[in-house]
Amino acid sequence: MNKKSGQLLYIVFGFLFLAFSIIFSIASISDGMFPLGPDIVLFGVSVMAFCNAYLYPQFKENDERSKRIREKGMFISYFFILGYMIVFMGLFQLNVLTLDGYQTVCILAALTMMTVFISFVVFSKRS
Repeated sequence: MNKKSGQLLYIVFGFLFLAFSIIFSIASISDGMFPLGPDIVLFGVSVMAFCNAYLYPQFKENDERSKRIREKGMFISYFFILGYMIVFMGLFQLNVLTLDGYQTVCILAALTMMTVFISFVVFSKRS
């Protein structure tokens, strides 16, 4: 698969997942139960697809630069994910949030996906 078709495929999937996310969100908001969980995860997957579209030419060749971007991105993402968990623990302790376990795990999963891939994009621009 050449560079442009790979990027185009990721962009198409990104818009598809974004559309599904919007449809799920509108349905859950109209039902008064936002966020359900899968809607947030689909949004995270759409962000991941758009980031992969940007990163595809650089990650296609598995060279030293792409490995370094992945290493730095995962390292920084670890601290952001710990920060998300600390914030959620505080919000739950102070009864600011009233989410069930499934919703919380879905939000953390979406935040994790988005953080990792956005950090890849940031480090690919800096290197």
